[in-house]
Amino acid sequence: MDTKQVLTVGLAVLGAATMPSMAAQESIKGTFALPGESEKAVGALIVKDTGPLTRELSIAFTDKATGQPIVQFDEELTQRLHVLATDSHFTSFIHEHAAKLGADGRFKVAMKFPRPGTYYVYADAVPSGLGQQVVRFEVPVQGGSDAVAQAPAKPEQGSDGPYTVKLDTSALRAGSESMMSLTVLKDGKPAQDLDTYLGVAAHAVFVSTDELDYVHAHAMAAQAAHGDHGDPGAVSAQLMLHAKPAHAGPYALWIQFKGGDKIRTVPFLVTVPAAS
Repeated sequence: MDTKQVLTVGLAVLGAATMPSMAAQESIKGTFALPGESEKAVGALIVKDTGPLTRELSIAFTDKATGQPIVQFDEELTQRLHVLATDSHFTSFIHEHAAKLGADGRFKVAMKFPRPGTYYVYADAVPSGLGQQVVRFEVPVQGGSDAVAQAPAKPEQGSDGPYTVKLDTSALRAGSESMMSLTVLKDGKPAQDLDTYLGVAAHAVFVSTDELDYVHAHAMAAQAAHGDHGDPGAVSAQLMLHAKPAHAGPYALWIQFKGGDKIRTVPFLVTVPAAS
């Protein structure tokens, strides 16, 4: 082997040793998490460490019928992808969105986790022509220091800063469209400084703590629920929420809204009874 061949081989070996291994970024297959709906898309996730408790999530959907990558998505609640996560004890909640969609149909989402642990990550999207599809991934997160988890709120009310949400779940029933009423208080009085978040008055995310099923719903003003839409520019402190949990049992529930120019997240633990 002459000097030129030796140099070429050496450079090739050096390049192979220094290039990042794609195999190291193992793809995680998702589990369909939207009960009562047809599974039409398959999800896959690649997790890249970017810091002690930060990760870049790369999420792709494939058409289950054709096996082809999905590259067209409809906007739902102003976004093409909602990524929501909670730890295995349901004591934390994260809600992020993809900055952009790659030409290959892959979303990339930056996520910061509050503490080490195992997280259930839900990718909620509407592939064009397929309807809402939700895929769950189980993501282990190491690094950082352990912190004391926030205790879940009692069923009737929970708080974030000066805001308290009072919740009436008495109408909730498994398998049927149910309406819950909720009131947002600030310092004990109906909040007057609420604004829309992702185009609606408030969001609610249910995760079944036994089956890990997922429900994402949004609230409307109580007047609108009864046909009186009132001032279209105002967000009422009195809201109604339509939700359809698929089965009876315990659920972690997070209510999100915008109050005082900040996104507020109020946690609850609720029990959904069986249908009458």
